[in-house]
Amino acid sequence: MSGQYEKPLTIKEAVNAIQSNDFLLPAIQRKFVWTSNQISQLFDSVLRGYPINSFMMWEITDSEIKKNYKFYEFLTKYCQRFNEENPHIEINASSKNFKAIIDGQQRLTSLYIGLCSTYAYKQPRVWWPTAYDESVLPPRKLYLDLSQPLEDDESMMHYNFKFLTDTQFKQLNSADVKNWLCLHDVLNMPNVDLADAILKVVFPELARRNLSTNSFASETLLKLYMAVHKEQLIHYFNEKSQEVDHVLDVFIRTNSGGTKLAFSDLLMSIAVANWNGDFRKEIENLTNWIYQSQDLGFYIERDWILKTALMLIDEDVRFKVKNFTTERVQQIQTQWEQIKDCIKETFKLIRKFGVNAQSLTSKNAVIPICYYLYQKRDEFGQPLYLTINDLSKQIEQREKISQWFYMVLLKGVFGGQADSIISSMRRVIRTNLLDPLFPLEKIIKAYEATNKDLRFDDTYIENMLNIQYGEVRCRTVLHLLFPELKATEIFHIDHLHPQTLFAKKNLVNQGDFTDEQIAFYVNANHWNSIANLHLLNDSLNLSKNSQPLESWIKNNTCGFSNKDLLIDDTISLGFTDFEDFYKARRQALKQRFVERVYIQDAQKETKSVDLDLDNFDDLEVDDDLLIA
Repeated sequence: MSGQYEKPLTIKEAVNAIQSNDFLLPAIQRKFVWTSNQISQLFDSVLRGYPINSFMMWEITDSEIKKNYKFYEFLTKYCQRFNEENPHIEINASSKNFKAIIDGQQRLTSLYIGLCSTYAYKQPRVWWPTAYDESVLPPRKLYLDLSQPLEDDESMMHYNFKFLTDTQFKQLNSADVKNWLCLHDVLNMPNVDLADAILKVVFPELARRNLSTNSFASETLLKLYMAVHKEQLIHYFNEKSQEVDHVLDVFIRTNSGGTKLAFSDLLMSIAVANWNGDFRKEIENLTNWIYQSQDLGFYIERDWILKTALMLIDEDVRFKVKNFTTERVQQIQTQWEQIKDCIKETFKLIRKFGVNAQSLTSKNAVIPICYYLYQKRDEFGQPLYLTINDLSKQIEQREKISQWFYMVLLKGVFGGQADSIISSMRRVIRTNLLDPLFPLEKIIKAYEATNKDLRFDDTYIENMLNIQYGEVRCRTVLHLLFPELKATEIFHIDHLHPQTLFAKKNLVNQGDFTDEQIAFYVNANHWNSIANLHLLNDSLNLSKNSQPLESWIKNNTCGFSNKDLLIDDTISLGFTDFEDFYKARRQALKQRFVERVYIQDAQKETKSVDLDLDNFDDLEVDDDLLIA
């Protein structure tokens, strides 16, 4: 055996070890993911005497490991999205010995944040900012209500722990009774003998808070003090082996019973150690750029970037340890600048398609586009991603790619077996890279009559036309139906006949509508669905505002007409003729749908078969299908 259980530590000793960098995190560890509720529940468990499970440390003594592998400090001042990455610490061969946390990072970080740091998360019903903003993400400290226990709490907690901002704390703590205790104060309480704890710590603190007669407060504060300063609650197994492969195996086995390892976690264990520079920082910078860049705002995870990198270098993207080799990491680093640029240009292209962060229902659907732009060469032999966003070039390419993209988003193709569908689609794209344009037709053909069939039938199209304003797929449907809209403009989804006109009170007051007509008008499936929606640019949206459709079409100076709505001049735009307008436009949109997507012949194919995507490369595929 290469390790053993050591003498347990107090929480105070563990926090001191974190602060002195005697406890560090290996690169293999994922980032901190616990919520504020989970942290509160951990402290509730500590106070109630519940076990918080054992920890596993890796004692680092070998100079080669210190020199060749990267380690990270514990996270302080956690802020959702904006400070989630552990800071790198410079370690060299002569650095002091330390312990790397193999199992227990989330719990130790939670204890550390609760006792001496802060936790910031977004306020409810507030949009995410593009840069850190304390008004949206105020730092919070952990507090405990000493006055009384929780009753009938759904989380099954007994003690009332809360993360509070400074403003909230001032509002809750009255001048007379200061019942909210900051846990930072507990850590800083003097370390006295057990016999003196009540007289020298508990009683003075309660007297200062006017809680001397509260038996719950005295009992709770004593328990908390003892749990932090006296009780040896941190039981840990100390792994002393300096064989990295052995420790990696221990890590995988130890963590397999908890939250499943993310795609990126195992890769990081090798990637960071074999990367010339800070790999984590590279990925963090890229994700921040995509999220914070003007007009983008897409939030992507580390997993997505690493999966895309493997995709672009034509390697297996599935979650298998054998795929995470040193050679593969070095191959990614060699091409990293090109991979980064391609990813950036791909998200710029997606935004030009009119898809925003809210309407991008599958980030995995972006990966095949990224692959095509990376591997496809233009007429000058350069990667296509270098020119795809030049609006004077590659017009047909953008049209084909956008059509495919809208179709896969609406069909939900990447909703299951994501790695498998990505890999199988890569094979089709790779085999057809000599085609002049994105091989949309070849992809359609490859998945015909499978559970990933990209074609639409009449029922599916009817369901698409029933999509309501506000649904995430609404924008995607409208962009698919109106490809002529300029990619350089930002479009708003607008009700053609203003929604305020459809209130039942308004209809009844007019007195011109029958009960049947009123029932038709107030039905949101009519006025709030695709047939009464359109994409308008800033100037058109501003000029229309809440005007009735008929008067706006007649009076607007932007040249917008019936033709832009796909209906002819024989269709009345008057509100009293809304039923005729709705039916005519829905039929026109359905016809446009048929023109823009590929249709499944219901007479020839009555069912789809499951496609074994994991073994797609072994399928017999007609070469005429894949090669033009």
